[in-house]
Amino acid sequence: MTAARVGLRHWSERPFIQAMVFRAVLFLSLLGSVSFAQKPDEQKSRLVFPPAAQSGVPAEATPTPASKVEEPLAVVQKFFLAIKANQVEAAYEGLVRGTIIAEKQENVNDLKARTMQALDSYGAVAGFEVVDTMEVGQSLLRYTCISLNQDLPLRWRFYFYRTPPGWKLVDLRVDDGLVELFEDASRTRKK
Repeated sequence: MTAARVGLRHWSERPFIQAMVFRAVLFLSLLGSVSFAQKPDEQKSRLVFPPAAQSGVPAEATPTPASKVEEPLAVVQKFFLAIKANQVEAAYEGLVRGTIIAEKQENVNDLKARTMQALDSYGAVAGFEVVDTMEVGQSLLRYTCISLNQDLPLRWRFYFYRTPPGWKLVDLRVDDGLVELFEDASRTRKK
């Protein structure tokens, strides 16, 4: 039985699917995989930041900020609440405050601009879901979330590192890698 007999059309003949494919290609070309620790032309290299003891400042002498350090999930929740309210600037300012990421302001500005483009392409964010939490030892934590955009969800990965004062965001990646979410979930179930 051919596709024509049962009324099925190729995806390229459906305007809605064409629009979704166009948006996905547009988003990928604009956003790609974003990493604060790497510049686009340095994707293969890694930046290593020396601990306080190696930088000439003893760890005991490092001042602890007076403000309370928030738990990672609270940071992620506040970020998405601001994004949902279309306050992209405030969302990123709160997310990177007190982190090494804030020192790379051009990367933060670029991510803000790309996030605004993504919101224009995929629609406003109505909410978010934490779809995976992964810990590596006691010092590294990753939250994988999806933003519930009007047209297509996006995958967000927040990487946190436990420092003596508390958890700090060290990396953020965002893409529309939804297929990978299903592959990750199926690998976890098989174990």
